[in-house]
Amino acid sequence: MRQKCLVVVDSSASVPDAMAGRWNLDVVPLEVIVDGEPHPEGPGMTSEDVLAALDTGRSVTTSQPSVGVLLEAYRSAAEAGAEGVVSVHISGEVSGTVNAATLAARESPIPVEVVDSRTLAMALGYASLAAASLAKEGASMAEVAEEARRVAASSSLFFTVDSLEYLRRGGRVPRVAAALGEALSVRPILGMVGGEVEAIGRVRTTVRARERVVALCEEAMASLSRPGVAITGLRIPWVMDDVVQRLGERHPGLPMILGASLSAALAAHGGPGTFAIAVADLPLRLGQG
Repeated sequence: MRQKCLVVVDSSASVPDAMAGRWNLDVVPLEVIVDGEPHPEGPGMTSEDVLAALDTGRSVTTSQPSVGVLLEAYRSAAEAGAEGVVSVHISGEVSGTVNAATLAARESPIPVEVVDSRTLAMALGYASLAAASLAKEGASMAEVAEEARRVAASSSLFFTVDSLEYLRRGGRVPRVAAALGEALSVRPILGMVGGEVEAIGRVRTTVRARERVVALCEEAMASLSRPGVAITGLRIPWVMDDVVQRLGERHPGLPMILGASLSAALAAHGGPGTFAIAVADLPLRLGQG
């Protein structure tokens, strides 16, 4: 069956490659800039490459995909026979990607509907995968865009970082708040609120912070019909594996639970030890073969 539309998402979604391929999801890379040299996120610039650069004190910043890169994705969709594109992206409150996609859409040879997910990481990933799975069934562009918005709106994202320094460098928290957090040796509990990263709590240790993130995840799951859970992190595979196992045992029958690394662009802002959980209400078809 030829798809009426294709779905494009940016790499901040942190979608595992195998899942993107399974659902015909086109992932457009954000840029990671190391010591002034830009690199598209991907095999040549992974989250571990970013962490290695941070380890050695190199300057690491990020940038949204260029208008040209996004336009090329839309042209590729047209060449594949799609009649339209649904382009789903990281919150416009924290990145200029939505604006770049809107500009690229004006030059696209086929219609493009840009969706601001108002979130990031696998909360965005689940929204894009749900949309792509519906598109694969031959749904219209309007139906696919609405599905992306529905799942994004249902989602919650909670995370904690070992150090606020990397968020401060990226301008994601005020300098004074970062300094206070370091001085008191507290671990922040962060979440997406109104499309922005907000502090929603703090505890004294890393272990307690991660347990609080798990507890918030389980609270969010209780209000969803078919909660999908994604545990992501940086250099903490044992923590992620443990949480995947515990949540799977406590909540048998989850439609989807997975562990994955955060994207390289998000690694630049979170730093080593970042731990995040995304929860979203998933459609039945997403768990099917």
